[in-house]
Amino acid sequence: MGLFSRRARLGAARGRDPIVAFWQWWAEDGEELLTTATRAGDFGAYVEVMTRRVQAIARGLEWETRTGTDAEHALCVSSGGDAALRPVAERWYRASPPSSRRWEFIPARSARPDMLDSTITYRGRTFDLSRTRVHAALTRKGDGFIVSVHNPGFTGQWDDEHGLCVLLLEWLLGEDDVERWVRRVDCIVNDVVDSIPAADLPARVAALAQTLPAPGWLQMQGTLGTGDPILVRVLRPLRWIDHPRFDLHTALRVPFDADEQGLPLPAALDPLDDLEDSLVRALGHRGMIVAAETSKGVRTIHVYSDSEDQNGRDVLDAAARERRGVSVRHALDPGWRKVQDFA
Repeated sequence: MGLFSRRARLGAARGRDPIVAFWQWWAEDGEELLTTATRAGDFGAYVEVMTRRVQAIARGLEWETRTGTDAEHALCVSSGGDAALRPVAERWYRASPPSSRRWEFIPARSARPDMLDSTITYRGRTFDLSRTRVHAALTRKGDGFIVSVHNPGFTGQWDDEHGLCVLLLEWLLGEDDVERWVRRVDCIVNDVVDSIPAADLPARVAALAQTLPAPGWLQMQGTLGTGDPILVRVLRPLRWIDHPRFDLHTALRVPFDADEQGLPLPAALDPLDDLEDSLVRALGHRGMIVAAETSKGVRTIHVYSDSEDQNGRDVLDAAARERRGVSVRHALDPGWRKVQDFA
C-alpha cells in the first residue's frame, strides 16, 4: 500500500475532508439531534445516522455517548484499540468545537470504574461485574502488566470473553491507559490465589507509574551480528500512545567520517549533533526524534510526525536535500513498530 493511499479509506478521495464534513454536520444538525434524542432516551433516533457519519471518517471507528464531566453529555469517538485508527480519533477531537454546556468531546474511552458495580448482559450472557478479580504481573522490563481477568461467569469461551475482559479494563483504566500499561490480557476461568479485586487495579497501575524514572534519553551500546559496534540513543519511555498524532516514521540516514570501527571521528560529532538540534528546532511541535543509532559510518535518526502534516514532512525532506549523502524514507507506522527493538 502506498504511503498515503489510506486517504481513500478515510474518505478524502471523495474530495472532501470527512472530519470537516462531520463537524459541519454537527453544527448544522447533529448537535440538536443528539441532544434531543439523548435527553428523551430515544436511542433509535440517532444510532444509525451517527454510525454512518463516524464510519465516513474511517471504517472501524467506534462511538458512544455518556454523561459528561464538565458538560451535560460527552461524545466519544474511539479507535477501539486499533493503533492505526487512534491518530484519526485524535484528529477528530482536535478539530472539535470548544466544549459547551451541553457537549464535550473525547478521542478515547475514559475510565468508568462505577461500571464494575453493575450487572450487564454481554453477547447474550449475564455477568455480575462486582465479582471480577484480576491478577496483575509485572512484565520482565517492569514497565507494564500482564493482566489476567476472572469472573465467575466465565466459561472459557475466549472469543466472546476476551472482548469483555478488555472492556472491563477500559472501564477501570481508560482506553489509553490500557494501551499504556497493559501488555497482555488473559481471561481465566479459575481464580488464582494472589488476585485482587478488579477495583484495586487502578491503584496498582498508579503505584507503578510513580516508580518509573522521568522521561529521558538512554544511551546503549552493543555489537551487530557482523561484529561491528553500534551505539543507540533512545527516548524512554518509548510509547506511541503518549503522542497519538505521530503516525509517520521517518528514517534519516546520515553518513559521517568514521574510524576503523565505523564510529564517528571526533571532527564528525559536532555536525551530527548540530543536525539533530536543527531538526528539533525546525520541527517544533510537529514531530519528535525518538532514537538514533550509529554504526558502520552511518547515523540513522528516527523521527515521528503527523502524516497529515505536510509541513512537518517538508522539514525532514529539506534536511536530506541540503546535506550531501543524507537519505530520507517515510513510512506509516502508527504503533511505532519500527523502533520497538529499542523499547
